[in-house]
Amino acid sequence: MSDEPQLTAPAAAPPDTHAAPGHAPMPPPVLPPDDALAQPRHGHSLPASHPPDVYVPLRRWVLESPEQLRAMRADLREQLAASAPAPGSGEGSVPDSVVLVTSELATNALAHGRPPAQVHLLVDGHAVLVVVSDGDAAHAPFLAEGREPGEGGFGLQIARRLSSDVGWWTDVAGKHVWATFEDDHLA
Repeated sequence: MSDEPQLTAPAAAPPDTHAAPGHAPMPPPVLPPDDALAQPRHGHSLPASHPPDVYVPLRRWVLESPEQLRAMRADLREQLAASAPAPGSGEGSVPDSVVLVTSELATNALAHGRPPAQVHLLVDGHAVLVVVSDGDAAHAPFLAEGREPGEGGFGLQIARRLSSDVGWWTDVAGKHVWATFEDDHLA
């Protein structure tokens, strides 16, 4: 025996049943569905729409990771407090709903989108608009249905219950999910 490496001829590739003689292989006749286009198993996509364009930008946050959510929530609460009189804020108030929904949407953007997530706070004198954006324009926001508590996926359901309206759109920058909140005590 020798310590010299032995060279052998490569094994013949298995014949491709989908390739025509002399042509490149063809994909199989049935491809698995693309998850971006497939209908979700337990729920449906949120309908696409744009918010009204009457809002004025107040503040923007850029979030790279979930660890930044706590600071964003605290700053958002301060921004809302500065825009609303103190007597109007109490348990279950609109500012609490804005903070909760914004946190849910930002968490979704970080967990399911393409970071960084951008959070925009806008006002129009009596209402608040929150827009949360990420770089993933290929996946529609998903409304979970038929899940057991604790399985997650209810952020958009919470947004729909606590806000006046919820929607989303895409553009070259990515996906933008928005929620509006109306209250006479705001801004």
